[in-house]
Amino acid sequence: MTGIAGERDRILALLGLTHDEAVRDTDPVPTAEDVGAADALGLDWPDGQAHVSVYLFSDYADAAAAQERLRGYATQTDLTSETAVNGDLLLWAVAPVDDDAAVARIDGLGGSFSGRE
Repeated sequence: MTGIAGERDRILALLGLTHDEAVRDTDPVPTAEDVGAADALGLDWPDGQAHVSVYLFSDYADAAAAQERLRGYATQTDLTSETAVNGDLLLWAVAPVDDDAAVARIDGLGGSFSGRE
């Protein structure tokens, strides 16, 4: 396995989603191409509006630069976001600001992903 598919188990572990049977693979939003990433993985749940995208970059600096661009985008929307960089991986988790259940679902994913408890 190459690319982000080879990192899927690690990503789920970092996010604390290894045992969440409801989480499913989906398309990342935005696409890997849109953020300048080499590859991406999308995750969501069938019963809600929370969405997680994890992007694979060539290095930390590229991931951090993309994170700043996405943060700027989030300020122009009605989305709550959680974001973090872990090496060459960038987490981008979003939920509508007025959907308490979706916001609760992504709350804390940034800290978990980056190793903060």
